[in-house]
Amino acid sequence: MDPFSEIVNTTAKNNVASVLRSSKISKIPTFTFEGHTFRPGHLSHMYHELTNSNGKLNVEVDTNQSSSAYYKSATNTLYLKFVGVNTLTRRALVVHETTHALFDFKAANMDIATSESIAYIAQCCYARANSTDPDPEVRLTGAGNKDVVFEVGWRIAGKLLGGGSIDSTDVRDMRDAVAIHPFYSADHSTAADFDGM
Repeated sequence: MDPFSEIVNTTAKNNVASVLRSSKISKIPTFTFEGHTFRPGHLSHMYHELTNSNGKLNVEVDTNQSSSAYYKSATNTLYLKFVGVNTLTRRALVVHETTHALFDFKAANMDIATSESIAYIAQCCYARANSTDPDPEVRLTGAGNKDVVFEVGWRIAGKLLGGGSIDSTDVRDMRDAVAIHPFYSADHSTAADFDGM
């Protein structure tokens, strides 16, 4: 790796760490989706996996990728199209991708629809809890089937932040939203590739 890329990746890694270490993470409520429980404190564990010398979580910047961010379990790496985390949208996206890493490190047995549902709900909870008004960048307004995951996730986030819990209707709505999203429609029922550390 060339020195410039190493500096960029280290900066991005430090920025991701700052999101995971922030007290804003604790505003995400604990929730259970299809038997899998998300706790905001678990993201602190991912912070240590990212920052400790023997940690196994990595961050790389790839400005040529088509999506803003994704997580790859084979390399335990968050791939980002950006370096800075100066917007609520980017910080919430870090939460989304780190949620995938969290369940990968647990070697959780779930399909892609469940994995994406949990990640979108965590992302929306973080964004909604840390903004007085919906950030216009948080949702992909006007993006058709790509926007439904945010509409449903935002609604569920409001319910959770109000002290409610996820019910069977929420599960159905979230899974259906993932199933029609163009990124996941072809393989939403396929097992998530979570292989542990």
